[in-house]
Amino acid sequence: MRLTTNIEYNADDVAAIQHFREALLAQNWPDSEAIRRDIERSLAFGVWAGRDHGGYRYPPFQFLMDGSVNPKLSELMAALTRQPDLHPDHDKSGWGRAYWLYQPRGRLSMQALALHAATPREVREDPKRFAILSNDARTPAAVFPDDFQAVIDLANEDADRLCALN
Repeated sequence: MRLTTNIEYNADDVAAIQHFREALLAQNWPDSEAIRRDIERSLAFGVWAGRDHGGYRYPPFQFLMDGSVNPKLSELMAALTRQPDLHPDHDKSGWGRAYWLYQPRGRLSMQALALHAATPREVREDPKRFAILSNDARTPAAVFPDDFQAVIDLANEDADRLCALN
């Protein structure tokens, strides 16, 4: 199940963040028992949902059709940890990374990805091909299963932008 949500919140709005957290948990993400083998090998990304929600929960975007963890997940997590607030030493519960993964980003729209991959000549010669593509923002979690590199690139771009500000 892939959630695309239009929930917008201010980082200081505790109630909105709690609502977003509950909306994500309502998707019934697998718990530790369901993916024990991958957890033992430290391959899966989880968020601490609290004892009342079954401990750690595991967002489904990271799993392949056979139930194994996408081997590119470790590369994505490494890119995210370049952002100090998303490093596991700071983001111990995993929710900072989960919020990053489930926030719609215009850079991941079908149109934006197609334009990014195209040459200027291709765009000039067939602009309608790109104009008909959806420009709706999509979440990194929704895009990762089909275009992991675009999500990894976005995580690295975000980290580079943060480093440039500091």
